[in-house]
Amino acid sequence: MSVSVIVPTYYRPDDLVELLVSLIGQSVKPLEVIVIDDTPIDVVRKVVVDYQIRFGNAGVELYYIRNPRVRSASVARNIGIKEAKGAILLFVDSDIVLYPDYIQKIVEVFKKYDAVGVQGWIVNLKPVTFPLVQAFKRMFFIGSYRRNGYKFYEYPFPLTGIINCEAFRGANMAFRSNIFKGFRFDENLRYYSYNEDLLLSYSVFRQYPKGLFSTPYAKCVHKISKGGRMKSSDVKYHMNQCRRYVLTKLFGVRGIILYHWQNVGILSREIALKLVKDLGAKSLIRMDFEEE
Repeated sequence: MSVSVIVPTYYRPDDLVELLVSLIGQSVKPLEVIVIDDTPIDVVRKVVVDYQIRFGNAGVELYYIRNPRVRSASVARNIGIKEAKGAILLFVDSDIVLYPDYIQKIVEVFKKYDAVGVQGWIVNLKPVTFPLVQAFKRMFFIGSYRRNGYKFYEYPFPLTGIINCEAFRGANMAFRSNIFKGFRFDENLRYYSYNEDLLLSYSVFRQYPKGLFSTPYAKCVHKISKGGRMKSSDVKYHMNQCRRYVLTKLFGVRGIILYHWQNVGILSREIALKLVKDLGAKSLIRMDFEEE
């Protein structure tokens, strides 16, 4: 099965180098790597040009595309979808580093389970698993962790085997290319495009309820780079707007209710953190919604 790797990026030349090195070192090489750049200057383009000969010698095409439209991870991914030739489209953030057998393990799941979509495992994830914290997060649907469970607004931790999923985190996820005859990333989500991964993957899940899988054997590191991030003063407002849009689009009126219910949980979290700040127990009740 041929694999096209689609990489949206914005002001991350150093991170992109690490990703490209991990891609060229794959035990199963991709057919092509497509970098879609939102950066208005040439720092990312120069990285791609520097690596094109090395990729060509390995039999892998490396393409650079400057996003000519509004800055948006969703727009960038859709550009990659239009250009990609592979049977599998693998979307990775530019601050991801893949283990050498990542693509091999992803392809194995597609073949064995006739999967529609497959997500790998972020090995450097270090969530707070304090039981009261997880109960709180599940109550307010703000991103809990469950052993071998991957429902809406959950993430599997720990993950001990291949499981069915309801949704994906977008830092690394792959889909069969033919599903994009009916799906696209929502381009109303601009810039950081927060929750565009949730919107697309859950929409795919609705049509293919047994088609999404997560595997702990396709491993990667998510560095969560500071490069290319929005200003801290803008992030909270932007994420809230994206979250409301996605929930409303997925669930209508129920989504609006869920959005406000989440806000109750987020506000409660902030109050709780303030109350325990002087008790030295802050680490026990960290409930970082931004982890999602």
